[in-house]
This record gives sequence, C-alpha cells and structure tokens, in this order.
Amino acid sequence: MPDLLKKMFEAQRQHPAAALANAFDIIKANFITILILIFVGTGGKQGDYTLYWIFGTFVALLIWGVISWLRFQFSVNEGELKIEQGVFVHKKLYLTSDRIQVIDITAGVIQRIFGLVAVEIKTAGSSSKEAKINAISRQEAEKLKKLLRKGGEQETEEISEKANKIYALDNRDLVIAATTSGRMGVALSIVGAVFSQLDQVISDQEIIRFIETHLPNFTSFSIVVISIVGMILAAWVLSFLSTIITYYDFKVEIREDDLLISRGLFERKQLTIPFNRIQAVQIKEEILRQPLGYASLVIESAGYGEDQGNSNTLFPLISKERMHAFIDEVIPEYHVKVDHTVSIGKRGLRRYILQMVWLSLGIIAVVWSMVPYGVYAWFILPFMLLLGYQQYRDAEVKSGEDTIIMSSRLLSKTTAIIKKYRIQAIEVKQNPFQSRLDLADLIIHVASGNQGRTFKVRELVDEQATAYKDWLANSKRKRQLEADIDQDQSSESIE
Repeated sequence: MPDLLKKMFEAQRQHPAAALANAFDIIKANFITILILIFVGTGGKQGDYTLYWIFGTFVALLIWGVISWLRFQFSVNEGELKIEQGVFVHKKLYLTSDRIQVIDITAGVIQRIFGLVAVEIKTAGSSSKEAKINAISRQEAEKLKKLLRKGGEQETEEISEKANKIYALDNRDLVIAATTSGRMGVALSIVGAVFSQLDQVISDQEIIRFIETHLPNFTSFSIVVISIVGMILAAWVLSFLSTIITYYDFKVEIREDDLLISRGLFERKQLTIPFNRIQAVQIKEEILRQPLGYASLVIESAGYGEDQGNSNTLFPLISKERMHAFIDEVIPEYHVKVDHTVSIGKRGLRRYILQMVWLSLGIIAVVWSMVPYGVYAWFILPFMLLLGYQQYRDAEVKSGEDTIIMSSRLLSKTTAIIKKYRIQAIEVKQNPFQSRLDLADLIIHVASGNQGRTFKVRELVDEQATAYKDWLANSKRKRQLEADIDQDQSSESIE
C-alpha cells in the first residue's frame, strides 16, 4: 500500500500553515466589520487606541490559529471522513461518502505561498454539515477526494482522471468580460455605502472649502452631475477588477463523468460538477454584452455550487456564434432541436408597458422628493418604456422533444434550458388583471441550492400556459408511474 494512501487512514494534522490560514479565514469573514472599524475608528483622538486594538486582535487570532491547528486532526476510513477539532470543546465530525455532495479544492493566498491547497466538503439535506481542511498538499487533497468519491472502496490503484478536452478563457475575452460585467449593480451599492460614510472623515466645511478653492466656477447642478458620474465610474472600476480577479485563468475540463472548473487570481478555486447533477443551463446576455454578440453560460446544479446558491459559471464570456457548438461539445444533452415556439401576444404588450410606467412613476416620485434636481428623473421614463417593449419582445417559450426553453428579460436577457425530468414543480399564475385578458404566467422550479431556482415567462395566453403545464405534468406523472413499477418489481424480486 502506498505511503500516502496508508497515511490517509491514520489521524494526521494539517500543514502548520493552517494556523495562519485559520487566522486569515476569521479576518476574511469579518472583513467588512474590520474595514468599518478602521474607517470610522481611526479618526479623532481615539485613533491610536483603535489601531492598538486591531493589532492586538490580529496577534490573538494568530495564537488562536496555532491552538486550532494543534487540536485539528483528520483521517479517512472505509469511506468515512473523521475530523476532530475544537479549542475549548473537543468535537468529532463524521462525514460518510454517501452523504457528501461537494468536494472543492481551493488555494487562497496563504495556501499558494506554501504550495498547498484547502479542501471544502459539504453534505446534502437540511441537516447539512460542512468541513474544511485548510492546508494540505495537492497530492493529499486529490487522494482524499478520490477516497471519498469512491465510497467505502479503499483501493490502492490510481484512478485515471485525464481531461478529454480543456476550454480556456483567453486574456482578450477576460478583458471584454470585465469591461461589460453585470456586477455594476453590486459595485454601485458598495460605492454608495462608502460615499455615505465620507462625512466620517471629511466634514461638510472641508468639502465646501475644497469646492470654493478648486472648483469656483462649478454650479450646484454640475457638482451633482460630477458626483453621479464619479460614483458610476468608481463602480465600473470596482466591477472590472472584481471580474478580473474572479475569472483569471478560467478553465473548463471535460472528464468522463464530471466538469472540472478552475478559476481565480488570488484564491484559486477548483469545482467539480458531475453531469448527472446539472438541473438547468442558463444563457445570460448582459445589457452591455448583447450588442457585441457575447453571452455567458451558467449551470444550475443540485448539491454542487459556490457563492450564489448552486449557480456555477460554466463559461464567463462566449460569442453567440460559438455558443451552440460549445454546448454541443460540453453538455450535448442541452443542445436540442426546437419544435415549437410561443411568443407573447399583443394583449401582453400592454401589460409589459404598463408595469414599466407604474415602476417609473414610483422611482421618479422618490428621486424627485429626495434628491436635488430630482425633477430630471423624468428622463428615465422613455428608457423604462423602451425596456418594457424589449422585455415583451424577448419573452417566449420554446420546446423540443424533452426540453423546455424559457426566455425572459429583467434588465439582461436570460434563456433557461430545462430538461423535463429535472423539473420539480410547475405553476400557472393568474391575477385578476390577467384574468380579464386571458393571460397567465408560466413558472417552473428546479432543484438548486437550498431554495431552488425559479424561471418565469410573464403574460402568456392562458390557454398556452396551461397546455405547457399539462405537457410537463404528464411527463412527471409518467416518470412517477415508471418509478413505482420499478420499485414494485424490485420488492417482488427480494421476496
């Protein structure tokens, strides 16, 4: 038996770098709080004391990390991962391979300095458990992953996991992806929060004095416009850098049963997604990418995911010309021939436009009453009406042999490709206003993360929405019947 495999069956500690990684994990989890403390607390006479507190806390975290490392041990035996940990309370965690859903290998800044990786393990179900081994060699991590994937079989031979094909995002496409990223909304909220705290470091008198000295010819209106443009520019820069850091060196490897996705500049993540866990595929066309003919592909998977529930980016930027060939090569099950298409009728157009009118009036009322020169908010009305019309044009439902394809737009256009046998629930919703026009919404739920994922197309003709619901429901009933028959036959053979 190879030494490395034998070592896995014995209780062992992580690399000592885990002590440092533990401390940085705590800092990372509380980064926003620490940033606010530094930002707010370093002003005034108490600033020096705040810095002492921060330095003392950092030293305490390092000591805590060392003790945690000493108390942490792990081993694998007959497909069961055993972890012993705890500084004050000694805890033992057992994770069996049949319950384990996610095994991700990542490499943060600390791990990469020492040539190590971290292994994150998650189980399925409402009583899901998580475990993280913070610092082991990549060879040990791969061996641990294979042992837990194989279940109780502790074979000594190596398993061949050669990639059949690798797709990579080149630097040119990475820059385009960052330039047209849809993360502006999140970035704007962060920039807005930072701007709202400016008065903690710069007083109103200092701001007025700066404007009178450096911008004497500027009017109040021009200053408001410059402030808005400055916030948008800062948000774009933040969004650009965030995308570069997230998708740097992005690669997708096709293996026999899995997709292996790796990415990241500072923290290198490696996600393994089995094909049989994919629940749906989304084609996302961001508003800045659509005129350039680009889109991104996102996978919804059950039990395998990262930050946003269980949505994983399959490819962050791909031209629409190349997309169907890519889907055919990587996930051929989702490359389907469309047999039937239903678009939104003229009755639905009125509701799409009216919804934008009511939404616009609400925004205009708030901005007009709270922001200087808010009366100019009326300029958003034509854009919102145009958006409503585009939402109407993009909304449609298509179907193939065993697949439904739903397209809709909020700001960006999303096309969801869903296999019938992956659907968890189907709804046809109708409010009193829709009932008068014989319209309804078609809503489909698939398993993804704890909450699942929902796709909706609004304002279909009621009869068409019901026909799709019946078509999908009959398929579910047929599968249930087949499953019941298989179960009965299995019971009879046991008797």
